[in-house]
Amino acid sequence: MPRGVKKGLTTKKFDRCVTKVKSKSGKKVNPYAVCNASMSGKTKHKNKR
Repeated sequence: MPRGVKKGLTTKKFDRCVTKVKSKSGKKVNPYAVCNASMSGKTKHKNKR
């Protein structure tokens, strides 16, 4: 299992997410943490009003 992948997440989707986050943010954030949170449904979404 790749580094940082939680059980139940698809690895292809996770890898795509990590590469996108790496390319967009540079070294500002941890892409593994961002993808784990976003794919496991633990993010807080702002209301779009």
